[in-house]
Amino acid sequence: MGTQLTLLTSAVEFALAGALLALSTYVTLWAGLLSFATVSFAAVGAFTATHLMSSAGLGLWPSLAAGGVGGGVLAGVAGVLLIRLADHWMALATVALILVTRVIVVNLGDLTGGSAGEVVPAEVHLWELVLVVAVACLLLARLARSRFGTAAVATREDPTAAATMGVRVRRVQVAAFVISGVLGGVAGVLQAGLLRYIDPDTFYIDLAVTVIACVVLGGAYHWFGSVIGAVVFTGLPVYVNQFVGQGQSIINGALLLVIMIWVPGGLVDPLRWRRLRERRAPAAPAAGAAAAPVEVRS
Repeated sequence: MGTQLTLLTSAVEFALAGALLALSTYVTLWAGLLSFATVSFAAVGAFTATHLMSSAGLGLWPSLAAGGVGGGVLAGVAGVLLIRLADHWMALATVALILVTRVIVVNLGDLTGGSAGEVVPAEVHLWELVLVVAVACLLLARLARSRFGTAAVATREDPTAAATMGVRVRRVQVAAFVISGVLGGVAGVLQAGLLRYIDPDTFYIDLAVTVIACVVLGGAYHWFGSVIGAVVFTGLPVYVNQFVGQGQSIINGALLLVIMIWVPGGLVDPLRWRRLRERRAPAAPAAGAAAAPVEVRS
C-alpha cells in the first residue's frame, strides 16, 4: 500500500510539473505561434536555479523566481528575433534554439556541470507544485478575460484582421513569448527539483515533443486542456509503467490515435461544448411549448 501511494504521489508530481511546461507552450499557441522553445526556457531556469542553490545557498522560492526571470529574458530575446519568421520556419528555429541551448549547457561546465550534469540541492514537495500550478492557472484564466486574451485570440485567428482593428500583433506575440518563458523557467526548476539531477539531455527535443502532445491532444484552445493533457501523457505513464513496463509506449500510441481520430479538437474542446449547448437550447422551448395548455376558441 505504501509503495502504491508513493508511486501515485510521484505520478501526480510529474503531472503537475508537466502541466506547467504545457501551459508555457499553450501561451504561445494562444497567440498563434507554434514554438518548441519551452524546453530551452526550462533548461535555462533549471540550470540557473541549480547553480544559485549550490553556490549562493538559495532556497526553492528565490530559485523559482530566478529561474522564471532567466526563462523570461531568453524568451524576450528569442521572441523579438523569431516572430518575424513564417510559422513553419519559426517552429524550426525554436527547435534550433533547443540544440543551441544544449551546446551552451555542455560548454559552460563551471556553471552547469557540463556533460556530467549537476545534482539539484533542493527537493520539491507536492504542495509546492500544487500551489505554483494553481497560481499559474489562475493568472491564465484572468488573462483570458482581459484585453490581452482578446488580442491574443484575434492574433491567432487572423493577424492581418487583428492589425486592422488596432491590435499590435507583434507586441502581443512578444508578450506571449515572455509569459511562456517565465512559466517555462519556473517549470524547469520544479522538474529539476523532482529529478534531483539534471544534465544536458534532461531538457531536449524528446521532452519538447511530449509537451506539444500534451497541449494539442489535451486541447489547444483552453488552458485546462494543457493540464488534462499533462495528466494523461506525463503523469499517467509514471504510474502505469509499474504494471505494463515497456507496453506503456503502445498505450501512449493508442491514446494518440484515438484522440486524433475521434477527438481532433483535443480532450478539452470549447467549440464542442458550445455545439452541445446549441443543440440543447432549441429543445427546451419546444418542451415548454408542448407542456403549455392549448386554448380553444369558438
